[in-house]
Amino acid sequence: MTELAVIGMDAKFSGQDNIDRVERAFYEGAYVGNVSRVSTESNVISNGEEQVITAMTVLNSVSLLAQTNQLNIADIAVLLIADVKSADDQLVVQIASAIEKQCASCVVIADLGQALNQVADLVNNQDCPVAVIGMNNSVNLSRHDLESVTATISFDETFNGYNNVAGFASLLIASTAFANAKQCYIYANIKGFAQSGVNAQFNVGNISDTAKTALQQANITAEQVGLLEVSAVADSAIALSESQGLMSAYHHTQTLHTALSSARSVTGEGGCFSQVAGLLKCVIGLHQRYIPAIKDWQQPSDNQMSQWRNSPFYMPVDARPWFPHADGSAHIAAYSCVTAGSYCHILLQENVLQELVLKETVLQENDLTESKLQTLEQNNPVADLRTNGYFASSELALVIVQGNDEAQLRCELETITGQLSTISIKKIAADCYARNDTNKAYSAVLIAETAEELSKEITLAFAGIASVFNEDAKEWKTPKGSYFTAQPANKQAANSTQNGVTFMYPGIGATYVGLGRDLFHLFPQIYQPVAALADDIGESLKDTLLNPRSISRHSFKELKQLDLDLRGNLANIAEAGVGFACVFTKVFEEVFAVKADFATGYSMGEVSMYAALGCWQQPGLMSARLAQSNTFNHQLCGELRTLRQHWGMDDVANGTFEQLWETYTIKATIEQVEIASADEDRVYCTIINTPDSLLLAGYPEACQRVIKNLGVRAMALNMANAIHSAPAYAEYDHMVELYHMDVTPRINTKMYSSSCYLPIPQRSKAISHSIAKCLCDVVDFPRLVNTLHDKGARVFIEMGPGRSLCSWVDKILVNSDGDNKKQNQHVSVPVNAKGTSDELTYIRAIAKLISHGVNLNLDSLFNGSILVKAGCIANANY
Repeated sequence: MTELAVIGMDAKFSGQDNIDRVERAFYEGAYVGNVSRVSTESNVISNGEEQVITAMTVLNSVSLLAQTNQLNIADIAVLLIADVKSADDQLVVQIASAIEKQCASCVVIADLGQALNQVADLVNNQDCPVAVIGMNNSVNLSRHDLESVTATISFDETFNGYNNVAGFASLLIASTAFANAKQCYIYANIKGFAQSGVNAQFNVGNISDTAKTALQQANITAEQVGLLEVSAVADSAIALSESQGLMSAYHHTQTLHTALSSARSVTGEGGCFSQVAGLLKCVIGLHQRYIPAIKDWQQPSDNQMSQWRNSPFYMPVDARPWFPHADGSAHIAAYSCVTAGSYCHILLQENVLQELVLKETVLQENDLTESKLQTLEQNNPVADLRTNGYFASSELALVIVQGNDEAQLRCELETITGQLSTISIKKIAADCYARNDTNKAYSAVLIAETAEELSKEITLAFAGIASVFNEDAKEWKTPKGSYFTAQPANKQAANSTQNGVTFMYPGIGATYVGLGRDLFHLFPQIYQPVAALADDIGESLKDTLLNPRSISRHSFKELKQLDLDLRGNLANIAEAGVGFACVFTKVFEEVFAVKADFATGYSMGEVSMYAALGCWQQPGLMSARLAQSNTFNHQLCGELRTLRQHWGMDDVANGTFEQLWETYTIKATIEQVEIASADEDRVYCTIINTPDSLLLAGYPEACQRVIKNLGVRAMALNMANAIHSAPAYAEYDHMVELYHMDVTPRINTKMYSSSCYLPIPQRSKAISHSIAKCLCDVVDFPRLVNTLHDKGARVFIEMGPGRSLCSWVDKILVNSDGDNKKQNQHVSVPVNAKGTSDELTYIRAIAKLISHGVNLNLDSLFNGSILVKAGCIANANY
């Protein structure tokens, strides 16, 4: 079979009026925005005006496919998958007739399997592009309450039906040769498909055999398939046959290996539209490199639970990144398509851009030097950027209001108020961004999702901005995240020739299940640079630990235990912490074009700092080193052998864990702790967070005695990691060796360490000794923050999970020597908050940074689409 390439796509359904809105809904696993419900007064869309609109909409979709690929619409053959037996048969005929007048041909077909067979024939015989369009116009209301339908699928024991939906989905398919010749962008490749006989008996065996045939035809094994899109129709008997047939066809030794997905969990039932929507969802998942969510999935029925647990499948209730394979091979997805009269199974492959690079090899023989050029394929090239419109199509609007005084700001707010009744808030936001002027003295930033919400934020802004200018308040902010200050910290930097932006890297203890799972989709610009940091970036970021897989939805208790298990392994959280420090840093460097003037790390965050800022040539080497590290697996964690030796305790066998060490956070000063622990030789102050808050660690019973002497409350952190203590010095030389790696050319950022409270030279020896000393010594965070502030640091951005460092910075700079001036000369900005979406957290952070005078490139927030015009990426398909 000629390999087929998907070179165009489009879709619309209830409330999702373009492909980027549809993609957003697929990612989230649910409708997004204000969804218009079907009228209960009519079960068919059939009036004349809507017929014309529907015909024009479908024709416009074909036109979009043509324009994006710089093709003539007259050269495109159209296969329209529609139910001609429905009450809308005349409408289908009208649409087909309208298409035929402008396109090469238009044929109405009953199902996707037949359509793909005709696509193959057309491509083989005529080498023309073919638009496959699935549409549904009839919307028969369900008997149950429409509002009660959840975003799950019929394999779920809690399933209570689908909403019926009108819509269409379009895919433009051509041969890969045609795509390359026309420089069309390839979103995915169809590697093979198989269809059961028309009206063949629909049973487990038939589905299993058809799926196996498709796998064989595509020369793909079941183990290679990472995502399986299922039909999961509402009919329980058919759904059971499909699930069991797939379990049979995909049976192998690995469990929790292949994610299941279904467009119906998002769109509801859409007949022929749903057939193509499922294929579209596969293409999008492959192209955007994510596993989509089945948002409201709970669990299979009890009588099928055993079969599901022994299957290779898992059910993602949250979307998560689909990281590249360690061997560089492309991702594979499959689509199980159930139709009224047949069954089709389709295999698709990600289209991976390989960049050819020249490598010069110098051969020396008999004192003669010869240069030999080799052509190599480079995985994860930066050029393979896969943009999307996820941010741009969000309901969240970021409205930047600027002026040189209070009067100008009020005037701008009044202008926007007058536009609310006639212009969408997204257009208002885009217009304001287009007028962005970094020379303006003040910026107020409003965040809203609807015109009503923006109107309320404006009303609050009038009063809030006046209060700030009257010096009744330092800043104005709302629960939504709107923000204004009249004292921009970054415009008050001590040295006018440089900014005062500081990246702070938190310790590893803040890592949690679900950390950063949306960042790669929110900011696709970071995917390739991050993937290039390690041979297996999924392993480095601990994908399966941070994004756990299961057949049943995890309970709150189970998630809490997974968090505890994660925190209990120092090597794993250290590696993940370093990896995500790189992720957070790349967002600012690659997306917002913000570089750090200063940087520092808190505890093991110092390791993260050097890796994230690109100080090491091969930071990916750290992954294997940490995994094999005796220091962090057995000496200072795990069996805690260093402690046993230091305290004169007997050794134990590997895998024996006793609670010899616990870390507590308490309210006390270092002087108070020194007095209270004078008689204890197994208690240590490991980190001073603020002048009156610190971490106490050591032997649990001894720590409890000190805590009792202090008369304070203590919270155990469940972290048995014996760093920042006297016993840790036994591992000093091993840590120096562990962190000694070749460095890159010097960067401009001044990197401060708690090992000496000075900038560290970017040299291998200096960095490795700095880290080792940092991990053995007590961390005096107030001293570190005050040092940075004295040197000109003003904007403190926390490059990791949580906002602990930000809150401590605020306390330190407010309380330091009673100097209230310092309070007005800094701002702390977290970029991650557990329990709050990454999207909203970043929008809030951006609002704060803009108002404080930090220049950011926000183009991706206001522009962008998943669609790529032909010729935009040279040699994109080679």
